[in-house]
Amino acid sequence: MFDVCVFILSVISVVLFVYFLLEFHYFFRAFLCMVNARFFKGNVFVLDETFVNGICLTNDVDNLLNHMNNARYLRELDFARIDFYERTKLYERTVAKGGSVFIGASTIRYRRFIKIFSKYCISTKIVYWDNQNVYLEHKFITHKNFVNAISLCKLRFVKVDVEELMQNLMETLPKNVEGCVRQKPLKPLELEKWIESNQISSENLLKNVQKTDFFVA
Repeated sequence: MFDVCVFILSVISVVLFVYFLLEFHYFFRAFLCMVNARFFKGNVFVLDETFVNGICLTNDVDNLLNHMNNARYLRELDFARIDFYERTKLYERTVAKGGSVFIGASTIRYRRFIKIFSKYCISTKIVYWDNQNVYLEHKFITHKNFVNAISLCKLRFVKVDVEELMQNLMETLPKNVEGCVRQKPLKPLELEKWIESNQISSENLLKNVQKTDFFVA
């Protein structure tokens, strides 16, 4: 009996250690999101809008304990992008071409709280791309289609010509999709200003680079 108790405690200790060390629930949820998108949801055209559902739980709230923490919005977008990558085959085609993709920049505007235990939906769609980047727009949508928050995200591609990649994806439609518009969208004004802001920021940082040792005690 003592050996059984020791074994159970050891297992629980290992599980708790892995859970807190690697934030196990985040990776487990990402895995479930990928499996759900790949095997249970249908493929979509790369310019289509995808949707994932969520609910604000007790581990999502801020110190006021009544609405979603601001940082959680960006975290939830990770799962929305996984769903989008899988269903449009954007990530699969990128890897097949020997490339990779990462988040180059993101911004979010909060319009109204998402209250605790409220259901919401995250929409994701491509709004523009150039030869190196794809720009996504995410929306947090709640009751009566109100947009509680809106985000822009720049996906930076490495070792891949994005224009060629997107052209390839637009020419290859999923079996269950017909009549899609195969045309590059015009650059939205807010995106154009955001890109300009990022460029100004980069130029200022390059100008202000100083050879300073920030780790001097």
